[in-house]
Amino acid sequence: MKSGKDKKDKNIVMAVSILVSVLVLAAGLCIAAMLKDTRYYITQYADTTGLQAMFYTIESNKGDLIIVDGGNIGNKDYLKQVIGEKGGHVDAWILTHPHPDHIGAFNELWNEIKDDVDIVYTIDMDYDAYREKAREWDGFEEYERFLKHMDGFDRLSLLHTGDEVEIGGLQCKVFNAYDSWVNQVSGDLCNDGSMMFRIVNKEESMLFCADVGRIMSDKIIQEYGDELKCNYIQMGHHGNGGLSEEFYSLTEPEAAFFDAPEWLMNPSEGLSYTTPPNREMMERMGAKILYYATAPNRIELK
Repeated sequence: MKSGKDKKDKNIVMAVSILVSVLVLAAGLCIAAMLKDTRYYITQYADTTGLQAMFYTIESNKGDLIIVDGGNIGNKDYLKQVIGEKGGHVDAWILTHPHPDHIGAFNELWNEIKDDVDIVYTIDMDYDAYREKAREWDGFEEYERFLKHMDGFDRLSLLHTGDEVEIGGLQCKVFNAYDSWVNQVSGDLCNDGSMMFRIVNKEESMLFCADVGRIMSDKIIQEYGDELKCNYIQMGHHGNGGLSEEFYSLTEPEAAFFDAPEWLMNPSEGLSYTTPPNREMMERMGAKILYYATAPNRIELK
C-alpha cells in the first residue's frame, strides 16, 4: 500500500511531465509560427551617378540582409547609407559579374565593410580568358581590384551553372554563370558569363538575369526552360539588348525591373536602344514596369 508521500511525489512527477510537454509543444508552435511569418522584401535602387547600374537588397522581417551588386563607384555613399539603415550587417553579398556598374561601389566600400559581411557569392571568371577578350568599356581594372580585395578573404563562394544554395532562408538556383563554354561562343565574357539566378520563397520567385546576353538564351531555355516562370524579373542587361523574346515569353512575370535611368528607358530620337521595345514586350505580357524613375521600388516576395 502506497503512502501519502508516494502519491504526492507521483502527482508532482506527472505535473512536471505535463508542464514540460506543454512547454515543448508551445516552443514548437512558436518556431513554426516564426518560420511561417518570415517575410522577404526586395528593393531596387537607382544609381546616384545617373548611369545604368544594378543594386538590390533582399531583406527579411527577421533581420537578414542580402545585397545584390551595388552599382558604380560613385554610388558608394548611397550603398553605405542603405546598409547602415538596415543594421550595418550583410548576411550575404551576391556579385553577378565584375563590371564597374555592378561591383564598383562594392570595391570602394569593401575596406570599411568587410568585417560585417558574412559571405560573398560570385562567378568563377577565368582571369586570363577575360583579360584577353576585355575591351576598354569592360573596366577590367575593377575586376583586378576585386581580386585584391578577395585575397585572403576566406568567405568567398564561387557559383556555377546548376548550383543550388540556400541564402538567407531563400532557395537560390543558378541558371547561368561563367564557364569555358561561354568563352567558346562569346566575345563578351563578363556579360554573357554573369550570374543568372532565381530565388524562391514559399509561394513566389524572382529571376535575376544580370547582364546575360541574347546569345545565351537558347542554351538557358534548353536547360532550364520549364523553370523560368517567375513572379518578378530583373531584365537582362538593364533591358537594353539582353535576352531573346522567346526567353522572356517563358517568364510570365507580374512585374519587370529595368535597371535603367530615364535616358535609357525613353531615349532621345535617333538613339538606338532596345529598352523601349523590350518595355512594350513586357507590358504586352501584363507585367508592371519598374525602373529608376520610381526607385526605390519595393516588392514583397511571398
